[in-house]
Amino acid sequence: LGHVCRAFRAEGHGVRAMLPGEGVARTALAREGFEVLDLPLPAMTPGAKPAGEKIAYPFHARRAAGAVRDALAGRRADLIYANAPRCFLPAVLAASKARVPVACGLHLIFEGGLEHRLIRWCFERDEVRRVIFCSGAVAKPFAHLCGAKGRKLHYWVSPPFLEVPRDRAGGRAALGLHGRDVAVGVLGRVSRTKGQALFLEALSPLLADHPGLKLVVAGGADFEDPGEMERLEALAAGAPDPSRVLLTRRMVDPMPFLDAVDLLVVPSLWEEPFGLVAVEGMARSLPVVVTESGGLVEIVENGVTGFHSAKDAGALRNAVRPLVEDASLRSRMGEAGRARVEQAFHPSVQIAALMGAVL
Repeated sequence: LGHVCRAFRAEGHGVRAMLPGEGVARTALAREGFEVLDLPLPAMTPGAKPAGEKIAYPFHARRAAGAVRDALAGRRADLIYANAPRCFLPAVLAASKARVPVACGLHLIFEGGLEHRLIRWCFERDEVRRVIFCSGAVAKPFAHLCGAKGRKLHYWVSPPFLEVPRDRAGGRAALGLHGRDVAVGVLGRVSRTKGQALFLEALSPLLADHPGLKLVVAGGADFEDPGEMERLEALAAGAPDPSRVLLTRRMVDPMPFLDAVDLLVVPSLWEEPFGLVAVEGMARSLPVVVTESGGLVEIVENGVTGFHSAKDAGALRNAVRPLVEDASLRSRMGEAGRARVEQAFHPSVQIAALMGAVL
């Protein structure tokens, strides 16, 4: 959201952000001088929504639409950019009264059910001029819009991932890695859907044949899956050499972590709408192995910047093994990944494409 707001402002447009509740994004935007207004929408359960939330949502959406109309009455806007699914209905309802065009940014996969039908209804309204899908996987359930209102536009990597020089020595020292260690890492919130357990099940057997191999799981469990860390600890304890399995048990600064490891694995078990961590890994010149999950296969070029793998321990092990064994292959794929980010995920390129699509 911050990138989008800054992009509009850089193009010379005034920006007012409407956000539900307090949070990091609200504080950050206010610190940067953006006008931030309240959007009266309650927090909702991640993933599948309980029946009570579904029933209550239309009432909350109407109230939020009223807040948007009030904001427009105070100072008219030329565009409403709705950056999350729960904001689509309030934006459309407000726009129908205020006669302001709407652009929607979708970053989750909705293949069916009530939510899909409601989002489709919003997208098909005349008030919605453009729909931005962050990947082909996100766009697929709304294929009828592609070529008309719909545009697929991949996210861009944050500029520091391209601009800050690599600090391999500092990153490795922080993780206790030594010169000849080959570190295979996974980075992100610890959850069954993110596949850290699959990562350990798949790669722990490689420890027996590769004395310099280290497996590093960076991330902490959250409220959504608090017991998953215990499962990872049991898998680590059962590895051929538990001393070469590192669990940070907390979120880490991604850039030093990516600079420290030799290759990145993104072993998602759910269908990833995009998978920004894979782009970040390639930006830091890492080869990346991903499961065949949603938008991940659009990011990593199989056999060029890394490998694709089925969501299976044996398949993932076979995809990672050649990169563990061949430093020159890691280097070639890492260089190709960096070049791909410069071409397809560079902020200046993608932001310009977004501005051209919605303005």
